Amino acid sequence: MSSGVRLKRWISAGCVVLLMPVFWMGFARASQPPGETGPTESIRGSACYKYGDNETPVQAKRVAIALAQEDAVRLHKVFVQSSSKVKNLQLEEDIVQTASAAMLEQVQVEKEEKHGQEICITVAARMSPVSIDELIKQRINAKEISQQAQAPMVAASAGFGLRVWTNREDGRFSEGEELIIHVQSDRDGYLKLDYFQADGCVVHLVPNLYRGEAFIKGGQTYSFGSATSPEQFTVTGPFGAETIKAIVGVKPFDPSLQGKSTECDDGRAYVQGLQQGLRGLKVSGVEKALSLTTLSRTVEGYRKDRRPGLRP
Repeated sequence: MSSGVRLKRWISAGCVVLLMPVFWMGFARASQPPGETGPTESIRGSACYKYGDNETPVQAKRVAIALAQEDAVRLHKVFVQSSSKVKNLQLEEDIVQTASAAMLEQVQVEKEEKHGQEICITVAARMSPVSIDELIKQRINAKEISQQAQAPMVAASAGFGLRVWTNREDGRFSEGEELIIHVQSDRDGYLKLDYFQADGCVVHLVPNLYRGEAFIKGGQTYSFGSATSPEQFTVTGPFGAETIKAIVGVKPFDPSLQGKSTECDDGRAYVQGLQQGLRGLKVSGVEKALSLTTLSRTVEGYRKDRRPGLRP
């Protein structure tokens, strides 16, 4: 499950660039055709749901079917074998709901029982073990890289603050939405800004092979992907945990810390090398990591159909 990154347009490079408050650079992820999923296997799951007076039997049945589908995913051997690796409850729910919403085929209700205001459903469906295995690996990898990217990397300078925020206060973005990144430093410095995506790729916003060091002025806001920029960030799959990592150094960054790719680098290898390099060079400055969560439209719609009281 891989996603490409298409660099739409960049400003010509310079050795040292004084960024204007609106930064004209961006990218959009290009969707890739789905790979071979392999043969599917039969799965079954059951669940009961007791609904309240403010819900209709139709709504309750829809929730019961969703819960039964999730039970079927949890019972599949691939998920069972991987359960020890999926230690985070939120990550587990994300994987289960994504598979239930987008990976089940030929879903049929085999049994339905109603007892008062409780509806019990048994469903049968088919699912590719290859697809669920790839999903689990992708989400675990994205979560691990995101956590590594958020670890401290530079020696903090006293009185040196840094703000990083996006156009969504909660940091949750749906498929097709635009992402705008804002950066503001308390002091003048040299900006290093990386975007760790859920596909395991890291995109180097600055510096990169197209441009050298980016010098920013203290107190000014620099926006990446805004409406006034010729390029924008568009959210596409794969989805999951993502991180924006900003570092502002008091001196220019050593060229050895620059990414190797014009599009993206392997996130895990890059963050490990960056940690070692920054600590080895004893870089002083300030850093900020911002967590994002990206979600497909399919899963978003699936979750909206579930009862608000259930785990989202």
